[in-house]
Amino acid sequence: MSDEPRRHPLFMLLVALCALATAPFLFIGSRPIVVLGLPVWLWSSIGFTVALSLLTAWGILRYWRDETEAADDDPGGAA
Repeated sequence: MSDEPRRHPLFMLLVALCALATAPFLFIGSRPIVVLGLPVWLWSSIGFTVALSLLTAWGILRYWRDETEAADDDPGGAA
């Protein structure tokens, strides 16, 4: 593997921010607001968890490639 997600600082920053945002630190001490039967902090945590999952999946598909896939995409046919 020639490229890894950890070598891309912006990607890693976004992963770290999403991971931190899954914990409802901003809602500590506030009065819970309920939307559709669940508190807003839970909706926020669910949203950031989904965002983290999507970002991780995108990073894997974008940066991690199998050696054989890379050779198949090479127009010169070098393997």
